[in-house]
Amino acid sequence: MMAFSGGFMYMCGPTESQTKSAEFMKQNTHDCDKDVLIPGMLPMTCHDLNPQDVGDKAIKIQIAKTTMTQFAQRADGLLTACAPEYDSVECLGAISDWIACEQGRQTFHLGPMLPLTPGTTTFSAKAIEVEINTCPDGSGIVVTRFLDRCMLSHGRHSVFYISFGTEHWPSSLDHLEILLDAMVARKYPFLLAHAHADAQTISKLKDRYLANDEALILPFVPQQTVLSHEACGWFITHGGANGVMEALTQGISMIGWPFAIDQPLNIAHMAHTMDAGFEFTQMRANYCPVKAARTQDVLPDMDAWEKEVGDVLAAAFTAVGERKRRNAELIGKNLGKAWAEGSGRARLQLSRFLDTMGV
Repeated sequence: MMAFSGGFMYMCGPTESQTKSAEFMKQNTHDCDKDVLIPGMLPMTCHDLNPQDVGDKAIKIQIAKTTMTQFAQRADGLLTACAPEYDSVECLGAISDWIACEQGRQTFHLGPMLPLTPGTTTFSAKAIEVEINTCPDGSGIVVTRFLDRCMLSHGRHSVFYISFGTEHWPSSLDHLEILLDAMVARKYPFLLAHAHADAQTISKLKDRYLANDEALILPFVPQQTVLSHEACGWFITHGGANGVMEALTQGISMIGWPFAIDQPLNIAHMAHTMDAGFEFTQMRANYCPVKAARTQDVLPDMDAWEKEVGDVLAAAFTAVGERKRRNAELIGKNLGKAWAEGSGRARLQLSRFLDTMGV
């Protein structure tokens, strides 16, 4: 299981709400303002859990939730990429207890499952080499040169890395342009990955921003290379489980822009419970997946969004931002110990799993 622990419980497990989250909810009983209570997670409403209108993906997401639930119910046990150094211990315990309810099945939390040198937070040199060399059109080299240049001109922790993963992209280009304009105005260098955007959108963005030497826009980038580079300071992310874990192992604080599934829970946990970053909220669409529409037909408040962007970018370079960075670094240091030779927590979990399987 590769999802964030709270997201897995939301999608598949029992929650303190009127219905299991992975079951289709009825429009006449659904309450958008009712809290869904997941062990170890902050209380969140329907709108909190679905901050963006994901369009046609809503049906695919619901089918995926149902499939994952059926798989979890029928499997002989569960391996996860979760790590108690970051994930809520209460939530991980609830997952283990839920899985054990059926015939004493066992759960093994093996995260972080990343190519780190055992016992450290350093990505293996071979993994970084392969990542750079397999980027299309030589973009891996382009990225490293950009980061090296920013390191010389702006110093450590200066670059904002922006990626919404391979499945998501903001539905409003206006929101994204306000964010990028704010960075340009402040002379903050940024690297934008756009795996899911359409060609017309990217052409417009490149025309607007690539005249600036402090910006780089590419479809794919070597993410582990970026996050481990000294110039990388902040990761603006949708909150995918892998990306969050990669960032934390490198001590990189994040600014969350979640869309759906486990992402809102992951971002809330990262930004508020663990205090390792910030969360954007003014770009929310007030969306309800059950009713497949906004419950209030209101236009987004772009002034409020512009203010939030400015406030968050400013806070990133204050004592508050430094506190969040230190917290991210501490989490990363603890994650790095998980696979230490002999006594690493994840290594011991893997040994227990192999013993259980008789290997």
